[in-house]
Amino acid sequence: MKKISAVICELNPLHAGHAFLFQRAKEDAQCLIAVMSGNFVQRGECAIFHKYARAVSAVESGADLVLELPYPWCSGSAEFFAAAGVHIVQAIGATHLYFGSETGDLHALQLAASVINSEAFQKQFPGVGQAGVRREELLTQLCPNLVPGFLSGANDILGVEYCRRLEKTIPMPVKRLDCTGASALRESITQEILKSGENPAGAVLSRQLANILFYMLRCADVPPEGFAEGDGGVIQRLMWAAREAVNGMDLFARAATKQYTNARFRRGALFAITKTTLDMLRVMPCFSRVLAANATGRSFLSELRRKNVPVQIITNHRERSVLSKAGASQYIHAGKADALYTLCMDSPRPAGWFSTIHPAML
Repeated sequence: MKKISAVICELNPLHAGHAFLFQRAKEDAQCLIAVMSGNFVQRGECAIFHKYARAVSAVESGADLVLELPYPWCSGSAEFFAAAGVHIVQAIGATHLYFGSETGDLHALQLAASVINSEAFQKQFPGVGQAGVRREELLTQLCPNLVPGFLSGANDILGVEYCRRLEKTIPMPVKRLDCTGASALRESITQEILKSGENPAGAVLSRQLANILFYMLRCADVPPEGFAEGDGGVIQRLMWAAREAVNGMDLFARAATKQYTNARFRRGALFAITKTTLDMLRVMPCFSRVLAANATGRSFLSELRRKNVPVQIITNHRERSVLSKAGASQYIHAGKADALYTLCMDSPRPAGWFSTIHPAML
């Protein structure tokens, strides 16, 4: 049986830990597929480099084929991000899913997954929009064998969500490498650009999107209600902060509370502006776009096209005509998010710029 490895990632930006994960996933595999976030990430921010640039770095680091985890799932909380990523991974027939983990403890991850999937947990935990601390308290209460603070790491939180949904694909946690992380790299890139005034790599700074969200919220006549992650007082607090703040970064600093993470407020604002509902996140993606591939990846893609897979894989804008009605609707919504991303880029781009780009064939 062929070993087809997959990695679900953001690469925001790619660092040594990602390269190590790719190296492990590549061992004895006929093909390594990276299902990578599009132009937005889980933090509710623009990716610091656009999706095609990051896809090239993924292939250069060992991936054979890079498929897009489209918007809005790429900006969803862990449960939606993981569910959509696993949906694509299993649709293309990956045999193994590799992912970073603070603990590297597969047994604990699967135990936590089974508890969260249990009826006892689901009855006591409403789910979407609830604070992570409440989730962990309930998990520890129902499963005392788990070490307190087990789900304090972002990678393990995602790992549990992967394990909850994997059926035929084998979960393969890889203990996280101790190296400079994505947050530190983004901050370093940002400070260098602000200091020098130069941006040769075309990085997209988080403050660009923050200012757009700030403007839209400040000019809103009424709170944009009914959108994902905006409940629990999130939108109301953002509206208050928008009246008091002087810029986008100040907006989110003022909105911050102990109950919700900064990412929750950013996602709430982003989903409100793009009119993304909870129902949109709950329905799995019908399509994924090829972002980059090498010869091995192209060969796997050719095999994939001969099969009837539940996720339509497209390579360019013209192929949108083959999408189902639901897939076409999702594609249009993702395209609007890409148009928002172009507003945040260092060099001006038209709204449909991303629809003109073809996958990088390396």
